[in-house]
Amino acid sequence: MNNDSQIVIKTSRLAVASIICSILSITLMPLACFPGIICGHLAKSELKKSNHIKGKGIAIAGLIISYFSLAIFIILILFATLGFL
Repeated sequence: MNNDSQIVIKTSRLAVASIICSILSITLMPLACFPGIICGHLAKSELKKSNHIKGKGIAIAGLIISYFSLAIFIILILFATLGFL
C-alpha cells in the first residue's frame, strides 16, 4: 500500500468574501466596500501565516476594487453635497 499523504490547498474564504463584497460595492451597494476591505486585509494576513491556503491574487483584487469603489463613493458624496450633481 502506498501511504502518500497529500496536502490539500484551498482558496481562502476571506479572499472570496472580499472579491464578492467588492463586486457588490460596484454594482449594488456602495457600502459593501467596507466588508470587502476588511475581508481583503484579513485574507492577506491569513495567507501570510498559512502555506496551505491560496488566494493572494483574489484578496488583492478585492482590495483594489473595494478601495476604488470607496473613492468613487466619496467623490459622489462630495459632488452631491457641493451641488455639482
